Amino acid sequence: MSEHNYDVIMIGGGPARLFAGIACVRNELRTLVLEKQTYPIDKACGEGIMPSGVNNFKKLGVAHFLEKYPYHLFKRISYVSAKGSVAEANFAEGCGWGVQRTKLSAALLECAETLPNLEIQEGASVACFLEENPEVSIKNNVFHPKLLIGADGLHSRVRKLANLEATIPKLKRWGVRQHFNVEPWSAFVEIHWGSGLEAYVTPVSETSINVSLLWDAKRYKPEHGGKKLFCSMLNEFPELQDRLKNGDVLDEPVAKGPLFQKTLGVANGKILLIGDAAGFFDPITGEGIGIAAR
Repeated sequence: MSEHNYDVIMIGGGPARLFAGIACVRNELRTLVLEKQTYPIDKACGEGIMPSGVNNFKKLGVAHFLEKYPYHLFKRISYVSAKGSVAEANFAEGCGWGVQRTKLSAALLECAETLPNLEIQEGASVACFLEENPEVSIKNNVFHPKLLIGADGLHSRVRKLANLEATIPKLKRWGVRQHFNVEPWSAFVEIHWGSGLEAYVTPVSETSINVSLLWDAKRYKPEHGGKKLFCSMLNEFPELQDRLKNGDVLDEPVAKGPLFQKTLGVANGKILLIGDAAGFFDPITGEGIGIAAR
């Protein structure tokens, strides 16, 4: 097998990995990103970028790549109780952006492809040997990077191989997301509270919204699973359901979980974890993507 050297190799190619890759090459580090999927990459996500995250996008030079795709500004978060009480406030830092995950993925890839010394391999099947000096094998090539970054999501394989996996968490929160062809009825993100679950409504274009449902498996048991999961849970929010009844469904529901992931640390020798691989508490703050871009 032939041998190649990179300063940094990243396993996984979602937003956190591409942000980190962009930062690495701007610090003159030759970087390789290995992603098993092909772009644009989708995942269950509330798709709201908080104002601090938008500012980080601008600092990294990513914002103007994203601006050519459909997105929607939102200026506040509105919390709606089961009894109809509302608590809301505008952001002090400006507006957030609602943007579909696939659009964000495409924009980040376009930005990354303009940078020298940043290579991205899609559809990559990778073998890792994480001893004192990490070794990464792909096809007939062997890599010995100065730093290996695990950015392979909630259930990170790199985290396990690096002995950074903590005990199985007791908190069992799950999420499911679907898009609807409905004109946003407000310029803010709505969070509807139920018993053991919440519904998040984020405008992601002038003609579509993201509806994400989060629930605690110990406190709420969905009536149905599989393809009926989303609809059965949406029944818990009749007012929201009524707003959606005249809109077309744009895609199939996408779920993920358990969401809470605990680690023993984010580094072990020449191995570093970032993004969801580095641990995840709960998506309720909406700060995940913004923090990844910091």
